[in-house]
Amino acid sequence: MNDIVLNKLKDYTLLFVENEKGIRENFAEFFNLLFREVFIAVDGVDGYDSYKQNKPDLIITDIKMPKMDGLELVKKIREDDKDVSIVIISAHTDVEFLLSSIPLNLIEYIVKPLSEEKLFTIFDIFLDNITLKPTLDFIYDKEKNQTKVNEEVYELSLKESIFLEKLLQNNRIISYCEIECDIWDGKEMSQNALRLFIRNFRKKLPKDFIKNISNQGYIINSNCYNT
Repeated sequence: MNDIVLNKLKDYTLLFVENEKGIRENFAEFFNLLFREVFIAVDGVDGYDSYKQNKPDLIITDIKMPKMDGLELVKKIREDDKDVSIVIISAHTDVEFLLSSIPLNLIEYIVKPLSEEKLFTIFDIFLDNITLKPTLDFIYDKEKNQTKVNEEVYELSLKESIFLEKLLQNNRIISYCEIECDIWDGKEMSQNALRLFIRNFRKKLPKDFIKNISNQGYIINSNCYNT
């Protein structure tokens, strides 16, 4: 994959659901090099809980798993979410026949063993298919320190309000240094603290509203919001 595609993947999050420990650990390390954030689950129940909590952009799940298999997991997700990109992996080559009779709206499936080449093909398909649509139902109430996203109201912390105003008022990257100086009041800002802050902040905004620019900072995603 070229650098442009690799940089694009860093805008997105991935949920990887796999019950085989060796596969899970090997590819988790690989995925973490590519995606903004990677969530790992060990079975279908764990995977569904992670999906509900983190709302990833891409889900890669095995079929054969304890507690809840991959097909049940995808069916459950599709009850509420018709759009999230999902890839199924299986050890069986007849999976195409199985999936053809089930309307799961997958972007693709992979036959084991997993390989970087197979995954890169999937990532190309994912990036080609995903579209960032303008979010029309978004309101920021500065007086109340609230955002409203698709009728859901969220209370903003003081740091979140300051950061959101900086993003909205400046059509540029808000640097890590600027975040530390203006939002952390000049106090030392650890990477873990920033990641937790951004993760919670994103939950109060439209999907893909802010974009991370590697080694620089954050900016409003112009494909998602017209500034």
